[in-house]
Amino acid sequence: MKTSQNGINLIKQFEGRRLSAYKCAAGVWTIGYGHTAGVKAGQKITQAQAESFLKDDLAKYEKAVMKYDSTYHWSQNQFDALVSFAFNIGNIDQLTANGTRDVKTISQKMLQYNKAAGKTLDGLTKRRKAEQELFLKTALQNIQAASTEPAHIQLNYQPGKKYETAVDGLRIRTKRADQNPSVLPNGGILGIMIKGTKVTNQATARVGGQIWMYIGLDKQSREQWMCADTGEKAYIR
Repeated sequence: MKTSQNGINLIKQFEGRRLSAYKCAAGVWTIGYGHTAGVKAGQKITQAQAESFLKDDLAKYEKAVMKYDSTYHWSQNQFDALVSFAFNIGNIDQLTANGTRDVKTISQKMLQYNKAAGKTLDGLTKRRKAEQELFLKTALQNIQAASTEPAHIQLNYQPGKKYETAVDGLRIRTKRADQNPSVLPNGGILGIMIKGTKVTNQATARVGGQIWMYIGLDKQSREQWMCADTGEKAYIR
């Protein structure tokens, strides 16, 4: 996974941009968008260098978050929030208790990381709240305004209405629903539906020429999606 523009904007908002080296609240020499590696007093950079440093730093912290993706199957919003958190803290090992905490506990614990040099800072408090808000934001909130009536679709899927699966073996998939929709079909498989299973449509999203249906969160707070209609065949009616 890669940090979306929403995540990048969040990081830029709280890191700020400085083209001359300065000491942050923790006393560390910093430049650009919160870049600290190899920064020295008196150093100056260009905007292009600031963007380059940011790109390199993002790769490092994306890797730190992806370390736990096989355990949590991060949504794009969760991933973005945690990359921002790791960008500021260094990693998410302690936050996740090395992958042993549940998602709800992780979101609650985020707010506790608002201190630098032992002092509570307003800026960090605001950042943690913004990261928590993004972390808890579901794909449903992102795609509520999406059209549910594309011309080629056989059914007009109504939010809140119950439907039935029309085939055996329909896969329930998760994550990345609010990222590039084209990757949604490759999300993690949560389970298999049998023909005639009733599901409640909470929202729909375009995936290329297909319509995917969001049916809510499972017990581990993972998003559940199913392919409802390919444009040639309806799998949910």
